[in-house]
Amino acid sequence: MKRRLIALCLCLALPMSLTACGGGEASDDSSVSQTSDSGANGSSSSSGDATEYEKIDLNNTKVWGDIGPDGSTPKGLEDVMLTDEQKEQVREGNYKVAICYHQLDNQVNQSKLQAALDVFEDLNIEVVCTTDAQSDANKEVNDLESALALEPDLLLSMPYDVDITKAAYQQYIDAGIPIVFMENASPDFTAGEDYACVVNSDSYGNGKYAAMLLAEALNYEGTVAMVYYDADFFTTNERDRAFRETIANYPNIEVVAETGFTSIDEVGTVADGLFASYPDVDGVYASWDIPASDVITSARAIGRDDLKVTGVDMGDESAYMIASRDMYYGTGCPKAVETGTIEAYACARTLLGLDVPTYLVSSSQPVCYDNVLDAYETCFNIEAPDDIKAAWEKNQ
Repeated sequence: MKRRLIALCLCLALPMSLTACGGGEASDDSSVSQTSDSGANGSSSSSGDATEYEKIDLNNTKVWGDIGPDGSTPKGLEDVMLTDEQKEQVREGNYKVAICYHQLDNQVNQSKLQAALDVFEDLNIEVVCTTDAQSDANKEVNDLESALALEPDLLLSMPYDVDITKAAYQQYIDAGIPIVFMENASPDFTAGEDYACVVNSDSYGNGKYAAMLLAEALNYEGTVAMVYYDADFFTTNERDRAFRETIANYPNIEVVAETGFTSIDEVGTVADGLFASYPDVDGVYASWDIPASDVITSARAIGRDDLKVTGVDMGDESAYMIASRDMYYGTGCPKAVETGTIEAYACARTLLGLDVPTYLVSSSQPVCYDNVLDAYETCFNIEAPDDIKAAWEKNQ
């Protein structure tokens, strides 16, 4: 995978709950530009003329991405729900499912898994194993082979590396065991034939909100850089595409650099190099919250506590930073419980031999200081931990 550092120079008015994320209230006029408590008094061009920008809907239910990895149109939870009669058919089937995750060390995946397990329990679907590859494609291959030996009726899995894991998934296809993929699938597999479907959050929407939030944090002017996952991975590719396309809507924001990483272990070094070349960059986007945390660590080391950072996903650490009005300004977060529920019902429909859309998504949740406590509950179906609540209260 190549790493690159390149220079780049880089609307909709929504009818519901449109607001800025800096603590201001929503305006009754949907054309009024966003504002931010981080020094913003509304967006403006360099000449001082007021500029109006698309506002952030903190109660978003819209899917912004328009295409899945197989080229199909995204569908949602309503397209995979079962009737009461169909649920009984599943319960009577005594089905077995294997779940093989690429990683389970974050809040999003843990919440997705629990949501799926809850549905499986209700539908009397036995989960014969749940594996965690710990971001190691070779370990995932071993996990997949071990799960296959348990003779499941269906596999629910997230491939960490589509090339390395391809042969392991092919064994399921050859054995006639249907697969529901999470987030990604090998382009060599055919949706609806080799596998049932891919279930994802709205990756494009998540990247879009990361760009909108970063623009707001910078009062719509300044320089930004991208620290992105440089791999053929649909989910992060879509996030990054959305960020690029959305940030281009702000004429006074310049993307001065894009720097890629192929392993999470590289991010600190990549970020150090970025700040060596662009020590005064105003903001940074990272493909998800864990590399964003490494970017923040590098920035703190050179005294750049004023840097604004956004990304995708949210765990307790990033939620705490948002609640503290810290350097991680906001994020586009998957609605994990909704996504896991979609995954489980897609599995159930597949087991019954019913039609399943080949690409299914949940809508993205923009998160900033204003809504971090509510968004935490929306995404994970639990209240935010006490330390996050306390940080939010302290910074009102």
